[in-house]
Amino acid sequence: MAFEISDLKEHNSELLKLLTQHLPDMLWVKEVNGNYLYANQAICDGLLMARDTDEPIGKNDIFFAQRERDSHPDNPQWHTFGELCFNSDLVVIENDKAMKFEEYGNVKGKLLYLEVYKAPFYDRDGNIIGTVGAGRDITRLKQIQLDLEESLKTLEKQRKELELFNSELEKRVVEEVEKRQKQERLMLHRSRQAAMGELLESIAHQWRQPLNIIGLATVNLETQYKMGVMDEKNFDEKMEIISSNIDYMSHTIDDFRKFLHPERETIVFDPVKSVQDVLGILSAQLRSNKIVIESAMHCTHPFYGVENEFKQVLMILLNNAIDAIKLQLQEKRIDQGKITMAFDCENNHGIVEVCDNGGGISDAIIENIFNPYFTTKHDAYGTGIGLYLAKNIIESRMRGTLTVKVIDSGSCFAIKVPLPEYQKKE
Repeated sequence: MAFEISDLKEHNSELLKLLTQHLPDMLWVKEVNGNYLYANQAICDGLLMARDTDEPIGKNDIFFAQRERDSHPDNPQWHTFGELCFNSDLVVIENDKAMKFEEYGNVKGKLLYLEVYKAPFYDRDGNIIGTVGAGRDITRLKQIQLDLEESLKTLEKQRKELELFNSELEKRVVEEVEKRQKQERLMLHRSRQAAMGELLESIAHQWRQPLNIIGLATVNLETQYKMGVMDEKNFDEKMEIISSNIDYMSHTIDDFRKFLHPERETIVFDPVKSVQDVLGILSAQLRSNKIVIESAMHCTHPFYGVENEFKQVLMILLNNAIDAIKLQLQEKRIDQGKITMAFDCENNHGIVEVCDNGGGISDAIIENIFNPYFTTKHDAYGTGIGLYLAKNIIESRMRGTLTVKVIDSGSCFAIKVPLPEYQKKE
């Protein structure tokens, strides 16, 4: 529709005011030069600070912006909205089309955001003679948007920091794993050295008596030969003694070789037989230290794992028990050493207990005995890694637990592992 300015001024009637005055959105009509032809109550109150809807007629945004700033000379940022409004009017006129803007500036010292729609209108000859506009306060929505954008920036910054942290963490994890593996290899090497020492001591105990017997038999043979009193029967008897003891020593070597064999095959095995094999290796030490073995077999279910590793755990526990009992005997606190091997089953688990009367473990150190390098023995007799490795084997290789408790006369270690049919399902 084509208009004349004079017609528009005359048309600023009570009907127009009735239709627009009480709408929450700001509504206005301006000439090309930016002077208002009409302004509703919302723009007068929210932007121009005009006394009424008649005051803006013939005036522009700059007039009201300047008046507001002049009323607060101490705050030049009190009102800054006018210039932006006028500039967008010119953009609409230059582009000769309806346009949408997001305008902002200070009003009464506070930031105001408006979503503005403006469009040109024309005279009968098609010339632009002004603009019409509508504005809606979006300050709250804009603040939410700005807060969200700021949050996204913060999140992006945190994401990058997290990526950097993860990268550093992965690097540190790799370094720590390598360090731990190196330490465990060193500990395993020391453990093997300690185990070899204990096994050599066991061999010495096992061979001492047979060697004495062989020595006495050979001396007897030599004496009888020199005296000329040897007969075939005596010779055969002495050779039988020598031969049987050599066979015993040979079997002992076979037992030790089997124990030291680096067997890694995971199988179902009999824990009772494993205990008997280890007790066989330690039998001479047990006899020489007056230690008796008692058994309590409530349940003898097979175990699943690497049998030699299980034997290694038993060797560690039994050697510790022997050392504790030897100390009690030396200090005459007990007259007889005793180790009890108990076999039981509970909640789909097999249990082997190694209990002794070696005096027990004090409350002050019982929480630390499974820590690496912790030992109560003299440096020459203990490395402090036996119980650590024993616990590691039971927990990581057999998916079980190794615990300890103090009993009246000593201590009791319990190996608890899932039975084969349940362990394989895990």
